[in-house]
Amino acid sequence: MTRLFVVTGAPGAGKSTVVPELLRLRGSSSKLVVMDMDELLDAKGRLLGIDIADSSAAANWPAYNALWLRITELVRRSGTPVLLLTPAVPRELPEGRWLHLDCPDPVRRKRLAARGWSEEQITAALADAAELRKLVPRSVSGDGTPEQSAAKILAWVNE
Repeated sequence: MTRLFVVTGAPGAGKSTVVPELLRLRGSSSKLVVMDMDELLDAKGRLLGIDIADSSAAANWPAYNALWLRITELVRRSGTPVLLLTPAVPRELPEGRWLHLDCPDPVRRKRLAARGWSEEQITAALADAAELRKLVPRSVSGDGTPEQSAAKILAWVNE
């Protein structure tokens, strides 16, 4: 099956922000499909009425991850590679080649505070970032412009 490229990052790393630049920079002739796990969620972060990002929905996360693996399989079986942006860790999506989109903790804190996140939520996101740094050692910085981050991600895909 065609390759699956997975870009992970804790909240505030810039995953959703970089998607338009990934689409623009990859060009219209590229067969790379770019997907962001957040794209199935409604404006309130829900999927089928469940606030999937909330820790109270943790029991649903394995099924959500399995859904995304299935979606990528449907695309990849056509011979088209997929780039999936996700907050997941390798043990949750055990396929693909992994890259970590990261940013310094002060940048992440500022971005999440601007979203209205509570101190408790920001602390949890910082802990997630620390875990991802250990689990996915290959990383690119997401503290520049979205275009810069997208260029780094696409360079990794094209290695």
